[in-house]
Amino acid sequence: MAWYDDRDGTKLLTNPFAQGAKGSNGTVKRVVIHTVGYPDGAARTEKNQAPSCWSEWNGKSTEKFRVSAHFCIELDGRVIQFVDTADIAYGTGWLTGGSVHIEHAGTHPYEMTDTQLHNSADLVAWLKMMHPEMTLELTGTSIADPGDPEKPGITCHHFIQQVYHKKWPDRDITFKACPGTGVIGQLPVLSSLAKTYYGVMYS
Repeated sequence: MAWYDDRDGTKLLTNPFAQGAKGSNGTVKRVVIHTVGYPDGAARTEKNQAPSCWSEWNGKSTEKFRVSAHFCIELDGRVIQFVDTADIAYGTGWLTGGSVHIEHAGTHPYEMTDTQLHNSADLVAWLKMMHPEMTLELTGTSIADPGDPEKPGITCHHFIQQVYHKKWPDRDITFKACPGTGVIGQLPVLSSLAKTYYGVMYS
């Protein structure tokens, strides 16, 4: 259903366990922000930024361990789309469905690069056009205030985990920093930029 025009179309997932059936994502109402790769700052300076998402997800997803995302945005801003937004990508255990999952090359505690931030905002604005029940509002603002990720809007992996743990404190959960404090601190700017891009380009 939704394929981003300005995408690198070379890495579509073919493993059936890395994506849901056609149309399985239902009504998309949220964007979930993630980071992937780059365990240290030095790696972020390399010109060839290609986290091994495609080979990892395509090779390792199984019926019992499903992992993927709809998009990854490289440090240079290149957008790679792996999964149609109408289909599920397995970015989180809870609230995987009804979501579009966007990975960003990077890791805790680093921020997105300026190019990543602007291209991510443009992508989020485009997603709002394609999925009108989404909003461009943040549903959580900080680690201290993860908000309600069940609402339409922009959230992140860590916020979803925090709220999941509050709802079901007896269930085991391994907390991830994803997307890390740097990116979490940029979420208000991401939301503001997405609104600007949406108003100028997509509304």
